[in-house]
Formats: sequence, structure tokens, C-alpha cells
Amino acid sequence: MSGNRQTIDDGILEAAAIWVAKLQSEDATVADREAFDRWVAEHPDHQAAYHELRALWRDLGDVPIPAGRLGELRAQRRRRVGGFVGLCLAAGVAILSLTTPYGDRWRADYYTGVGEVRRITLEDGTEVDLNTDTALVVRYEQNSRTVRLLRGEAFFAVAKNPFRPFVVEDGSISATALGTRYSVGTVSADRAADVQVEEGRVEVEASGNKAILGAGETATIDRQGRLSLAKADVAVGTAWRDGKLVFSRRPLRDVLATLERYRRGRILLLDETAGALEVSGIFDLHDTDDALRVLETSLPLRVMRLSGFMVVVQSR
Repeated sequence: MSGNRQTIDDGILEAAAIWVAKLQSEDATVADREAFDRWVAEHPDHQAAYHELRALWRDLGDVPIPAGRLGELRAQRRRRVGGFVGLCLAAGVAILSLTTPYGDRWRADYYTGVGEVRRITLEDGTEVDLNTDTALVVRYEQNSRTVRLLRGEAFFAVAKNPFRPFVVEDGSISATALGTRYSVGTVSADRAADVQVEEGRVEVEASGNKAILGAGETATIDRQGRLSLAKADVAVGTAWRDGKLVFSRRPLRDVLATLERYRRGRILLLDETAGALEVSGIFDLHDTDDALRVLETSLPLRVMRLSGFMVVVQSR
């Protein structure tokens, strides 16, 4: 039945939560409200979802909260389950957790939280720098050394041992060190899997394709498994190891996606005009709020902080 709270698609609920957050802001424009009216007119479920989440907002005294939290509150308000159903839900949550950051951390030998960067030393002397929200599993056998990258990105300064190959894999890519220093980033919602070589050589394999990278070369694997090679300034790409994020003529959309990886919550870009703006600069990854302030003052942008967990960016 259209508009039924049990059948409204989660994507519609998420969009409705964003509209609630956007329209409660003092920065909402006439154009925003006109766009919202068009969205509501597209389907009866849009209006039903908006009214329900708006009611939740009023229940909380109009305190600004992130869109995702509205969905959680919605679920809490309608939860009426018996003991058996509750156990089933708990089991479902446990299974689902294996695909979340917490599930990856539970399975990992080493991990970092959001915004955390740290260095570890493996049993063979290999040094590993873990970027924000990274998790990995280490499996050392008599004739092999394998690191499974569950999420995130890591830089490896590999201890040489020709009799025990050192391999990093993430399910889409395998990178074998040939005596080297290199980084591997796993695929995520906003980035492709990649390998960046600072020193030495790395043999990369993806979807049956192989390539050997030298210093200053990178390999990127897209979602179709295609392997692309390029030259790059690896020091820039791995500046996070020194607490810095370096951008050279990068579109704002990419810069915001990177900043979002180092903070809790969401950065929502509202228009493509702003997203296409070029950004060059060096930012402290431990202070993404300062980075947002610099972007707002140096570019024709408006940055709205709707809560401690949601930031909206649009053209000024």
C-alpha cells in the first residue's frame, strides 16, 4: 500500500531525512523549497516519509541531528517485538555487523578508528602505517606472508625475505612486494582499489591481468576489474602518514569525500557547480573542521553545520 510505513523504501526515507535536515536550516533557500515541493509531488511515499521523519524531529524539540539518526529513531518508535522476534532481530543484526566497520574490526588483527592513523611492526620487521578506518588480517606461514586488507588503506615498508613472498590482497587486487615500500587501498563507496609504489617494485594482479609497477607508479582497479596504470606523486598520495592531506587541482567533490573519511558523520554536497571547483592546498587531517573553514573562505561556498554529524556544502 502506498505510503505505508512498513513498505516505504529505505532510499526514500534517507532522502526524506536529508530534506528534513536541510529545510530546518536557516540557510534553506526558496529554490530549496521549490525543489522539495517537486520531490514531494513525485510519489505519495515521499510525502509520507517526510511527515513521519519531521514528526520525529518535532518529538525531539527540533534538536539538529544527523539524517541517519532519524532513521534509527523511526525504527525505535515503531519497535514492538516479542521475545522470539527480538532474538531473530538480534541474530540478523549480528550477521549484518560482519559487513560494517565494527564487523571488520572484530575480525581484524589490527585496525584504526575514524580519523586515527598509526604505525605497527609485524613479526618479521615489516612496518605498516594504517590510515583512517582501516582493518587488516595478517597470516604468516613458513613460505609466505599474506596481509588481507578488510577495509581502508595501509602503507607497507616490507622487510626483505626472498623465500617468503609478501602479498597484500583485498579481494579485488593482489600486490606482491619485490622488495619495496608501497601502499594499498581497498575499494569503497567513493574510491577504487589502488596500489602506489614509493620504492622498489610491486607485482599487481587483478581479474587475471598482471603488471609490475616501479617507483612513482600507481595501479587502479575499477569496479569492473579493469587495471589502469599511471605515474603519480606517491608522496602526495601518502601524505596522510605525516598527518597531512595534500590536494593539487582536485575537484571539490573528491576533496570533501576524502575529508569525510577522517571525521564522524556526513558531508553532503548539494550542487555539482560547487563539486567541480578546483582545490589545491595542504590540510591537517586531524582538524577537518578547519579544512572546511578554509574552503568556505577561499571558494564561493556556503558550509552549513546542521549538527555535529552533518555538514552541508553548496555554492554561494
